[in-house]
Amino acid sequence: MKGAILRLLSVLLAVAVSSLVSAGAHNHQRGEKSFGPRVGYVTRNSSAYGGLSFEYQLSSVVRLAPKLGLIFRNKDMDGLKVDVDVQFPLDLAVGKACFYPLAGVSFTSWNRHGVHDENNDKDVTTHTNQWGLNAGLGFEYRVNHTLKLSLEGEYTLMKHLPGAFVTAGIAFCF
Repeated sequence: MKGAILRLLSVLLAVAVSSLVSAGAHNHQRGEKSFGPRVGYVTRNSSAYGGLSFEYQLSSVVRLAPKLGLIFRNKDMDGLKVDVDVQFPLDLAVGKACFYPLAGVSFTSWNRHGVHDENNDKDVTTHTNQWGLNAGLGFEYRVNHTLKLSLEGEYTLMKHLPGAFVTAGIAFCF
């Protein structure tokens, strides 16, 4: 599964780079903000992901994108993920679309349920809190000046429990 996601991201990157008009992001105005929900898939425990994202355009080619998300329970694991990413939007030849590489930091709190406690013979929940690094690619389509759709793939590298996240989102621009 990890190999398939990496191949998909490589193909997205190749298509996006080949259809770039320029490195400038003409449709991205400094100070623009967007906010909206995201849903997706997590490879670490093969489960669903849901959350909220906010984006702030720092310049025509750089934006800050914090996200907060829940990793739904599967295989006795669930979690909470907080990301602060920097995105670099690059316009595509089709006009209303852009792709963006991203990089950032992540804090994830994983919960493992049903872990056997040797001291008192009970099943307990354990928590693993970790910092990690994000890297990925996204694609965004502007429906109009107040609404955009996005598809994003990112890999979170951590010492323990790394994984890939594939999400789709809708955001309201203001």
